[in-house]
Amino acid sequence: MQEILTNDAELLQLLRLGDRAAFEEIYNRYRIRMYRAALSKVGTSENAMEIVQEIFLDLWLRRDQVVIEDLERYLFSATKYKVLDFYKKEFTRKQYAESVQVTGPGKSYDTDETIAYNELSRSIVACIEQLPEKTRVIFDLNRIQGKSADEISGVLGIPLRTVEYHITQSLKALRFSLRDYLLTLIVTLGPWW
Repeated sequence: MQEILTNDAELLQLLRLGDRAAFEEIYNRYRIRMYRAALSKVGTSENAMEIVQEIFLDLWLRRDQVVIEDLERYLFSATKYKVLDFYKKEFTRKQYAESVQVTGPGKSYDTDETIAYNELSRSIVACIEQLPEKTRVIFDLNRIQGKSADEISGVLGIPLRTVEYHITQSLKALRFSLRDYLLTLIVTLGPWW
């Protein structure tokens, strides 16, 4: 590729043929804007750079398989979904870290308590995993990371009412899924009033 191409469609055609110069032109054209978009959502430069690199690596590896009609829309949609994946991985990592802290050294539980705790933990994780992805991400940001609905609205770029709706839906799902555990707890501990 010797001339500078300004048309994304031409760049995509050359990319499908494995043209490295076309790939580099796409990378140079979009990487900074994608980085800024990711940085505004994840907050750290390292994570934003990693997201952009993953997208471009995937684009290169799947260049002959993926069908792209609008390159800019494709790249920014990929950025959005990678940000959601980032929060999903962070949520899982934090859950694991918290479970290790709770059951870590220095804690002494009898077998029944340990079994009950493990069963409850599995049920909570299973319920959260069954939530729709957007609801799960918002639940993590709100209940695990402690962000307010206003902060989440700003981070994800969605209306406040949408955030509140997803928080309500996640709590309803948890209450429904864990109703048997709550009843057992009330029977075991007695009423709290």
